[in-house]
Amino acid sequence: MTLFRAIDPDISYTFFNFRDPIVGGFGKEKIALRRAIIMGYNLEEEIRVIRKYQAVAAEMPIPVGVVGHDPSYRSINQYDPVLANKLLDYFGYKKGRDGFRTLPDGKPLVIHQATESAAINRDYNELWKKSMDAIGIRMVFDVSKFADNLKQAKGCQLMMWQAAWIADYPDGDNFMQLLYGPNTGQSNNGCYESKSFDALYDKSRAMPP
Repeated sequence: MTLFRAIDPDISYTFFNFRDPIVGGFGKEKIALRRAIIMGYNLEEEIRVIRKYQAVAAEMPIPVGVVGHDPSYRSINQYDPVLANKLLDYFGYKKGRDGFRTLPDGKPLVIHQATESAAINRDYNELWKKSMDAIGIRMVFDVSKFADNLKQAKGCQLMMWQAAWIADYPDGDNFMQLLYGPNTGQSNNGCYESKSFDALYDKSRAMPP
C-alpha cells in the first residue's frame, strides 16, 4: 500500500510499515485505514503546488518507460475524501468531540509520518496535515535527519515515510522488488510481506521481459 508519484523513469512514494501495530497487517480494518489515508491525500495539489507540475501521478509501481508498465492500468485508490470518510466510519474509526478519529477499540488514532527539516519537507507536511484533517485523522510529524530515518526504515521502525527510487535497469523487476518480502531490511522499506506476492514475483523473474 503505497502512494506513487513518477518523474519518468523515477518514482517517489510514501510507504506504510506493514509491521506497525496501527497501519500494518492484513486485517480488514487495517486495509481500510490505509486506503482511506491514500484516498484522503490530495496528490493533485502536491503535483500542482509543491512540484510545480514537474511530475505526473503514477497509477502503478512500474513507471512509464520501464518494461512492464501498463498504460491502461488504473489504481482503485483515487483521491476521494468523501469515500475515505465513509470507509473510516464503516470500519469503526469514529470521530470524537475534537473532530479526530479513534481506533475501533476506542483508543486515540495518531498517525506518525517521518520527515526531515528542509523547507520542502515542511510543504509536504502542511499538505499531509490539511488532507488528513479533512478525514478526521490526526497526523504528527517526527523530524529527524535523513540518515537516521533511513536506518529506522531498514529496521521496520517507522510508521510512514516518503522515499524515492531511480530505475538503474529497464525492467519492472526494478520496482516490484521494493515489495518483495526477502528484501525487507534492504530495499523493501515498508517491510511488506505477502507469500502470494512473493510467489508471483519469484515466477516473474524467470520470465522474459
